[in-house]
Amino acid sequence: MPTIPRRSSSVLALAGALAAVFVPASADAQTPSLGPAAASKAAVSSGPTVTHTGKGPTGYEVTFRVKDASATSMRIKGTWSFASTASSSTDPTNAAPIAAADWLPGDFPLQSPDQPGEAWAVAAMTKDAESGVWSYTVPLPSGTFDYQFYPNCASATLTGCTAETDPAVPAWSTTGSPAVFSQVYVPSDPKFGTADLSYTADAPAGERGRITDVTYPTANTSTGTHPLAVYTPPGYDPKRSTPYPVFVLSHGGGETEAAWPTRGRVRQIVDNLIARHRVQPAVIVMPDGSGLAGGASYTSEITDNVLPYVRQHYDVATAAAGRAFAGTSAYGTQANNFLFKDTTEFGYYGVWSPASGAPAVTVTGSGSTPVDPAYTNPQLKQVLGIHLAIGQEDLGGNAPMMTATTEREGMINAGVPFTYYSVGGGHTWAFWQQTLHDFLTRVAFRATATTVTASADQLTATVTASTAEPETPTGTVQFKADGVAIGHPVALVHGRAALAGHWTGTITAVYSGDRYYNASSGSPSS
Repeated sequence: MPTIPRRSSSVLALAGALAAVFVPASADAQTPSLGPAAASKAAVSSGPTVTHTGKGPTGYEVTFRVKDASATSMRIKGTWSFASTASSSTDPTNAAPIAAADWLPGDFPLQSPDQPGEAWAVAAMTKDAESGVWSYTVPLPSGTFDYQFYPNCASATLTGCTAETDPAVPAWSTTGSPAVFSQVYVPSDPKFGTADLSYTADAPAGERGRITDVTYPTANTSTGTHPLAVYTPPGYDPKRSTPYPVFVLSHGGGETEAAWPTRGRVRQIVDNLIARHRVQPAVIVMPDGSGLAGGASYTSEITDNVLPYVRQHYDVATAAAGRAFAGTSAYGTQANNFLFKDTTEFGYYGVWSPASGAPAVTVTGSGSTPVDPAYTNPQLKQVLGIHLAIGQEDLGGNAPMMTATTEREGMINAGVPFTYYSVGGGHTWAFWQQTLHDFLTRVAFRATATTVTASADQLTATVTASTAEPETPTGTVQFKADGVAIGHPVALVHGRAALAGHWTGTITAVYSGDRYYNASSGSPSS
């Protein structure tokens, strides 16, 4: 990979002769009409063009084009201001963000200022006098980027201006209020050190699931119904003998059920993981947390109305071991409300960039110890998987003694097992897309239990999935006596591994895990 020094965007010169590899951006094949957030009917677009230049800083550039006869000016806002670990150490609020033209390997999208919100890069688009088309070109690294158009906006800060989506790439929605953002996916050119984020691209045709926007009955709204987005995996069989795991995935504060299908790229991420045999199919339900009334809590809305509707209309698991819940920001708080107040409702939890909800921790003379007895609730240790995530540059969640830090320390001190995910990033969808990928590939529906029986001349280990799934665990089991390996690992056959012989001491069997399941260990009962 060539060494690319940090440089000012003012000196970046993109070559005029571009490589002949073009990747046209496309809308979700199942994208319905936009409804109330539709772009101006006067606007016309062919969608962004992603071009492989083979030149720095990223090897790719994207050109956005829109034609609007009613517009005298056009601005574009996109999630392509950046930061790095080094820049964040000297500029923690990202007051001077790294421009896209100055991107270097390791840089990640971050707002300016660094705080929850949409303070992203804004640029004026250029109008071609002959065609009347407004355009803007920017070099971008790999990943999926959100963008919006602002016609007739005189303010460089977009004050008083109205956002519109790209007519060729409308936001996902059939009901309710969709997120007013369009997306473009940019591939990776390893020559320039861009990460492989291809799991956010559309999966191959024929390997795509479906997201449907439905309404379910509830007494907690004025209309008596409320929106719910439901992802069904490719090949979904409503009569499958093994019910599908069900994953309740919640957006952040001020958003709707359209957030994960649009900005979160949930269908693309899950489709790709299924196609690559990294996860087994699941049904994912994305509630709308806004607009609930009558004093209803979000957690009771899930348990009393959402889950019963889903059970009635989809072939999903009913036991906690077959259910997962995750949420971001304000709904990361709701994940904590479930985890600490209604622990046994779900088998797996994702608490991502939580705004609050973690029990308190105090610092004593001997270190940090949990104060709230919620951390010592024995049910927490029975949860099949807890996933706590926070971006390293998320100022709210990483501030001393606030939610993410508190929760992590409280669980460590109480001996509660959990998986922690923290990489460069802030309170952003770019970080949460990666978080979803990590949760699905390391935690959700992956727990196993290993049991061992010992006879006079044989040890037998049985590995079972804690969540009912079609696939039987594969991989190997390493038998041990007093912690010392006995021979070589033994391959599982139909979930069992046997080793002939007689051994004394404390016998254990350690399961390796495989592409679908996590490792576990067990000992004979006697």
